[in-house]
Amino acid sequence: MKKIITIIISLCSLSGCVSGSPPICYNKANITNHVYDIAVFKKEDSRYMAGYPFYTWTDKSQFVDTSECDKL
Repeated sequence: MKKIITIIISLCSLSGCVSGSPPICYNKANITNHVYDIAVFKKEDSRYMAGYPFYTWTDKSQFVDTSECDKL
């Protein structure tokens, strides 16, 4: 049982599903005709590392409002 827990924790830490830092800002995205605030953890050029609990690099064009993160 301890081996299984150790494997799960190590996989989560490697895949990016666990973060020790809070989001730096929030962008707005339109998902199924609803606007949601999406947490952003890193910003590089016109790409954002966004999402929770699993993060992915997302282009600026996939958000409807990036004004809060563009101020940084």
